[in-house]
Amino acid sequence: MTAQHPGPVLVYAPDRGIGDLMWHLPTFRAIAATTPEGQVVLVARPSSRAAEVLAVEPTIASVIYARHFTGSLKGVKEVLDFWRICREVKPRAVWILEKIGRPAQAAWLAGVPERRGFGLGHKSQEQWLQGPFLPKAMRPDHRLTKLAAFEALHGLKVDSREPGLLLDPKAVAAVKARFDDRPGPWLVLGVGASEPARTWPAERFAAASQALADLFPTVFWLGGPGDVARIKPTLDAQPMAGRDVLTCDLPLDQAAALIALSAGFLGNDSGPLNVAASVGRPAIGLMGTSPVPAYSRWFSRLDGGEGRIADISVDQAVSAVRTRFTQEEWANRDIRAA
Repeated sequence: MTAQHPGPVLVYAPDRGIGDLMWHLPTFRAIAATTPEGQVVLVARPSSRAAEVLAVEPTIASVIYARHFTGSLKGVKEVLDFWRICREVKPRAVWILEKIGRPAQAAWLAGVPERRGFGLGHKSQEQWLQGPFLPKAMRPDHRLTKLAAFEALHGLKVDSREPGLLLDPKAVAAVKARFDDRPGPWLVLGVGASEPARTWPAERFAAASQALADLFPTVFWLGGPGDVARIKPTLDAQPMAGRDVLTCDLPLDQAAALIALSAGFLGNDSGPLNVAASVGRPAIGLMGTSPVPAYSRWFSRLDGGEGRIADISVDQAVSAVRTRFTQEEWANRDIRAA
């Protein structure tokens, strides 16, 4: 930090999902490690729920939400919004983990001395930033590939792509207080998703739960409040009363704690799936459109084909869980005693 530019380092991650946030965690930490404070200020979309997910992450000093605009003046509004953020925070540097030009222009207009970004041959961004930039040929690559290349390009040290999400001890205690009388090992079913093409049918989750009754005495159905009406009739029809538990009311920090305290996770391609891998729980993802790469050693995929998550059968899902349960000895870990 210099006397001329005493402000913080700002990192802008405009992706909208919780899963996207998890992929970026190693990059956030690597940028923070280059600063004397060991911290950055994160600018993210409200839908990422970054302030909740990263509440106890020591490398994130604070989270600021950049609004998502629509309509004909979207570009102008986004420039003005990020310009406002930069003027209020007064950062000495901005790292833009995307190719878009609007925040780069806003940072330049706000007089931020150091401005970094992907580039990827987009002159609308590169004209406002200092290089080096990712090459245009990398535009089709997955975000995880781009992040790794960007880190190497800027000398950022990343030892592992594992997110290693930290849990709030208060959230862990709350989950234990509520559910610790439930017999284990526990299995979490991630039944929520952002769109139908990423949603495995509720009746298949029910069938998978029944087929795994010999392994898991308790199965939690984890989604959001908006999933309850779709899921509850199927769950209520389950033959073993009380074994399947609806947990769509949990706040995000407690949902992460529940996953971490469970033996494993089976679920849709959604935020909780990425959270499961991020907290080091064996996670089997049911993939539909744009399947996520198996970026974590905790994460394995069942791919029903592009846009065809319904092609994944109950037998395939059950077999995947049984195989990993046996190979990784999920039942031998007394997770809740940790």
